[in-house]
Amino acid sequence: MKNIANWLKNRPKWLQKAARMLIQKDTLTASDINELVGLCKEETDNQINSNKINLPLNALENNVDQTLRLCTISNIQGINALAPKKSLELGSGNLSIIYGQNGTGKSGYVRILKHACGARNPGLLLPNVWLETPQRQGCSISYEKDGVKQQFLWDATSGMIEDLRNVDIFDTSCGQVYVNNENEVTYEPPILSFFTDLIRLCETVGLQLDDEIDKLNSKKLALPSEFEFSELGQWYDELSHETTSDDLNKKCTWKEDDIKKLEEIDKRLKEKTPEDKVNQLSNQKEHIDFLINETIKCFNQNSDQNYKKILLFKSNATLKKNTAEITADKLFSNAPLEGIGSDVWQSLWEQARKYSEEQAYKDKLFPYVGEEAICVLCQQPLLKKAKNRLKGFEEFVKGNLKKEAELAKKKYDEAFDSVDEIITSESLKTKIDAAGISKIDIIQQINDAYQVLRTRKEELFKADKIEDITITLPKTEALWLKRQTNKQDFLDEVVIQEANSSWLEKISQQSSTYEKNIKIYDKDAKNKNKDKLEESSLSLKVRQWLSQQKQVIEEEIERLKKVHKLQMAKQLTNTSGLSRKKGDLAEVLITNAFVGRFNTELERLGATRIKIELGKTRTEKGKVLHQLKLQGVSGIMTKNILSEGEYKIISLAAFFADVEGKTDISPFVFDDPISSLDQDFEEAVVKRLVELSQKRQVIIFTHRLSLLGMIQDYGKKVNITPIINCIRYESWGTGEPGETPLFARKPASALNDLINKRLTYARKLYKEKGQVVSYPYIKAICCDFRILLERMIELELLADVVGRHRRAVNTMGKINKLAKINNNDCKFFDEMMTKYSKYQHSHSNEAPVRLPNPDELNEDLNALKEWHDNFKKRLNK
Repeated sequence: MKNIANWLKNRPKWLQKAARMLIQKDTLTASDINELVGLCKEETDNQINSNKINLPLNALENNVDQTLRLCTISNIQGINALAPKKSLELGSGNLSIIYGQNGTGKSGYVRILKHACGARNPGLLLPNVWLETPQRQGCSISYEKDGVKQQFLWDATSGMIEDLRNVDIFDTSCGQVYVNNENEVTYEPPILSFFTDLIRLCETVGLQLDDEIDKLNSKKLALPSEFEFSELGQWYDELSHETTSDDLNKKCTWKEDDIKKLEEIDKRLKEKTPEDKVNQLSNQKEHIDFLINETIKCFNQNSDQNYKKILLFKSNATLKKNTAEITADKLFSNAPLEGIGSDVWQSLWEQARKYSEEQAYKDKLFPYVGEEAICVLCQQPLLKKAKNRLKGFEEFVKGNLKKEAELAKKKYDEAFDSVDEIITSESLKTKIDAAGISKIDIIQQINDAYQVLRTRKEELFKADKIEDITITLPKTEALWLKRQTNKQDFLDEVVIQEANSSWLEKISQQSSTYEKNIKIYDKDAKNKNKDKLEESSLSLKVRQWLSQQKQVIEEEIERLKKVHKLQMAKQLTNTSGLSRKKGDLAEVLITNAFVGRFNTELERLGATRIKIELGKTRTEKGKVLHQLKLQGVSGIMTKNILSEGEYKIISLAAFFADVEGKTDISPFVFDDPISSLDQDFEEAVVKRLVELSQKRQVIIFTHRLSLLGMIQDYGKKVNITPIINCIRYESWGTGEPGETPLFARKPASALNDLINKRLTYARKLYKEKGQVVSYPYIKAICCDFRILLERMIELELLADVVGRHRRAVNTMGKINKLAKINNNDCKFFDEMMTKYSKYQHSHSNEAPVRLPNPDELNEDLNALKEWHDNFKKRLNK
């Protein structure tokens, strides 16, 4: 490092400054680049400060470039047989397991990642060979880069996603590359990465100088609206070049204690408050009052009294129409054809009028009967008799009887249209739910009443007299409505009691209850002041937001301090010297560091007995190549000597050694990393994977339950709980994410799911569809209950002291719990296991085994839940 520092001291002053900035910051921003352009310009003009610049090169040993996380894969098209309808979640934590049996799509997902991340030996990305060739191959990949979530619509033809180039992926083909071939190390030691970044920086400054950039764009984010009137928000808005570092650190500091304090305050604020209850009750009262008012309106509009008025209008309209038609028959009794004056005839007459006035005889009154007049319909000359007949037709059309008939029809139409459409069943259900009406009998009565209203309106359309309306309004609701409008008529207690039995009375009482409770909760709300809590929460949230923007704020302050001119200084940005120096360092640093890490990984994985070594083979175009070789053996390929398990563990050691040198905190993806390994190697690899997950994201694809169990066990030792996602094969394709299988879930959570979800659904089928339809669902619950009993014995009764697929016996802090087991516990599980084991086997038709009904199954499930609760209490005594 000292030689490098001395070498840099002979470089231009602005370049020394650039080197210092690269060491001190993760990445240089636009503000930093512009500062360097200014320094380069000053040095050209001999105006730069000649003071010594200290370069803390030791900081390069712990340099970190960026943080990267994979989030989801979705919208897959044309890749293998993958056709999931849901997104594959790659886990919010650092350790994720994607579990699936063979043929469920695990390798397909790994192939996608290998191509999208630019992995070595990615292989072919084939479509589903049993379907037509797709027009597109691709998917949507979401990821977080330095805490910022991004969505990328990836097309297979576009190659690697640049942001994901540092994702490391290990599978069988990757292992072959590490063991069989010469390899260039995929990482650069921090000092070489530093030189790479410095060369790129020179090129960037040179380009920016060429482009004559004259200003810096502010990266300062807009203050969220909810922070505008806070004290810290005002400070942020008023940032200036006078803002000090002390002030910046004071305003932007965010500590672990602050996180806990904010969580505690927000938890208190999110608890059900009187204000929340007032809003909830007010919303329910609004919907229940709508139902009452809507029903009153509909009953009034569809009452016999209103129908009589409407049918009276209809009768009058019919009478007027018939009178007009009779008069027409008399006037035109001698007409050659019948139907003069009918609706069809009048329609024909009006069309003839339109044709005459708009085309045939413009500007002449219809009917035109001049000497040269021709019939607008038959196109023949009009004789005198025909002309007179046409005049008579027009006089009839314009006569009073016809107008009266039309007016009567209009009044009837208006009266009929005044009866509003009845609310649909779907909208009615929404209103009932929103009103908080939960009693089945009341809901049924409401639906029945509105069905009566719909039927009555349909009959009204066809009816000519009130006797044609066969459906009557519900008596109790009608009595209730009458009582509301004329209470003095209800002196008969029997009648009053019948009216009170109406569902309208019941939901009116419910509305009154809502109103009463609203007043109570509103009073409580006024007596409880949360202003101070909300103020403290807001202050903490503003400071948390400012801490996240600290670097941006620093850049903004620097930008405000550095408003200046830019001048050309391209000669100081030449990269030849930097490139030569980097080449000299690579020869020494890469080989030694890589070999050292490889040997360390062999030791960690317990593979030091394998006589293998990693050595440099040659240098080509600045790249240093390495290959694994057997110690003391020449002329024989390594793959022909090692066993399959040794081959796998050596390739894993080489992989870990390669990627562990990277400075980026980027994900590791493993596809079945312990296949072909014995128990010792398996445990060593699992331990190493868990260690890696403590500082970066580790994603493991597997079909092995033993791996799943070992990861969970080793994770517990370092307080890491792996996130387990499962994929399966469906009729439409592979890779479909689903629920975590029973064996991978906590027993208490699985038990609650059986009771609250699956049994509830099976009970509904049992009641509505019968035993035949519900049988497979109930049997599936019985089988899963049997598995759950085993899990409850293993993890709760026996305190996870021993476990299947696990070598270790966990005694520390657990074995003493076995003393709490009594004979009743053993008897309970023995009876349950005996009962539910028989449902997993076939039986003779002569001696069939009856499945328990939902009530019996519910009793047994809750018995297990009660045992679990009591046993936990017993352990805590």
